[in-house]
Amino acid sequence: MASASQTNEGILYQPDERPNHLSTLAHGFQHVMGAIGAMAATASIVSVAGGQSEDYLAWIFFSSLVVCGLGRILQTLRFWRFGSGYPLSVVSASAFIAVCITTLSGGGPAMLSSLIAVSALLQFLVISRLSLLRRIITPTVAGTVLMLMSATIISTVLGRLPDMPAGAPGAAAPVLAGSTIVVLVGIRLFAPAVWQQWVPIVGIAVGCVIASVWGLYDFQRTLEAPWVGIPAAPHLGLDLGFGVTFWALLPGFVVVIMATTINSISDTVAIQQVAWRRPKATDFRMVQGAHNVVALTNLLAALVGALPNMVGGANSARVILTGVASRLIGVYAGLILILVAVLPKVIALAVAIPRPVLVSYMVFMLALLFVQGMRIVLSDGMDGRKATVVGLSLWLGVGFQNQLIFPDFLTGTLQTLLSNGMTTGSVCVVALTALMELTSLRRSRMNVEMSMSSLPDIDRFLRGFAERSGWNGTSLDRLRSAGEETLASLLARDSEEKDEPKRRLTVNARRTDSSIELEFMAISEGENLEDRLAYLNDEPEIQDDSELSFRLLRHYASSVQHRKYHDMDIVTVLVEGQL
Repeated sequence: MASASQTNEGILYQPDERPNHLSTLAHGFQHVMGAIGAMAATASIVSVAGGQSEDYLAWIFFSSLVVCGLGRILQTLRFWRFGSGYPLSVVSASAFIAVCITTLSGGGPAMLSSLIAVSALLQFLVISRLSLLRRIITPTVAGTVLMLMSATIISTVLGRLPDMPAGAPGAAAPVLAGSTIVVLVGIRLFAPAVWQQWVPIVGIAVGCVIASVWGLYDFQRTLEAPWVGIPAAPHLGLDLGFGVTFWALLPGFVVVIMATTINSISDTVAIQQVAWRRPKATDFRMVQGAHNVVALTNLLAALVGALPNMVGGANSARVILTGVASRLIGVYAGLILILVAVLPKVIALAVAIPRPVLVSYMVFMLALLFVQGMRIVLSDGMDGRKATVVGLSLWLGVGFQNQLIFPDFLTGTLQTLLSNGMTTGSVCVVALTALMELTSLRRSRMNVEMSMSSLPDIDRFLRGFAERSGWNGTSLDRLRSAGEETLASLLARDSEEKDEPKRRLTVNARRTDSSIELEFMAISEGENLEDRLAYLNDEPEIQDDSELSFRLLRHYASSVQHRKYHDMDIVTVLVEGQL
């Protein structure tokens, strides 16, 4: 549960605040300048290795920029079950490179579009049932995946550090990388807060200026590129034959889509904690909305021949770095991507940034991302079992990523599945978390109508469970009181509409060492109880009866977590007891 004392003092603009248009334009460019180069590289690798023409490469890069631009704009909105209300990036997912190459080589663009469309439908299904995965997609899993994202790709990123044009001075790469990182660290550590928002653009600009002095910034490519242009569209369509090749390739897409979804869930959880001056509890409706947009863009990508997408993995790190979380930034970033798609000169300008400069910036971002993952893991509490899950998953992912674990035995399909450390580590942490859940003590459950008239039934249920657990009278009373106040708090946030249908409430109880964990599952659209409990110290006077319930609940429970989904609200209360 968030503490009122935990504040993000470096936040200059929260999601609901609006910087001036010039500042917003600059931050929008910061959002996309790294993505353009990465998306160009992804499109090039997939097209060339997949045996496709240059015309196909030009089209998938153009269409991917447009689709991702639309995705970024949609992320800033909240309509029905779509959108997050945060400036989340949507990018072509490099994790799909291997399966996309295999698909293009064996089935062609039409089959690739079909597999992307099926993957999008799978994403919709998984996200719509995210509440069923609440015991698997835990803060421990989310934080571990964030650390994996940094730890598994850092060697690949650093491997690009010496990439320089032929004939470049030997000291060029170290000087460019060193000057960029010095500027980034210097501003981050010593500059006033108002300057923090310009860290990325200043650091990269300094590196590019130094590269220009040595003649290492490729202005010629920019000069030769046309100002405006739209590539010719290839024949678009879906392969609806669903033959043997399709079913052979589908498992690879399923594994990658699940891994990228878990990865991006982690960052959408993290950005909610860093984007506000007073950190908020995680709202999983926002997580669902963000990934519904990704699934929608993937469906669109299948129709227009673009590459599959995911939520970019450094959104929370970017907010920490710049202190800017305004959703207006996402709108500008999306418009810039769409505009860049028809301006080849701008694409050439971004692609020409020297590799050592970009690598230094990426290393800086990955460092912040790793630490944010650690914070999320520790916020969920750390015991011996969780430490084992986190440590083993992290280092298995690093080992497989760097081909240090039985590389001679990993060939063919097995190599494709296990050579990606994020996929391997993510599967490991999810599997171990699921194993812990399956082997934990069984829960007792009851279902009642969600109303105060159900309190006697809930009280009898809790009394019986505590007595079977051997709790003494004092602990039993604390458990019963916590149950009563949780119900009262939920009802206080519930709608008072007379014609609203009756809701059902499911109460689960489980022993965890010396505690009992209560889980109340209901449908409610009220504010998050966890947020309300965290900031009670800022409201010393009791304003109404519901405020009294919040204060009593905080007194009886050692922790309260409130997860809001589109299909239900889940309040988890942990009560300490004595035998």
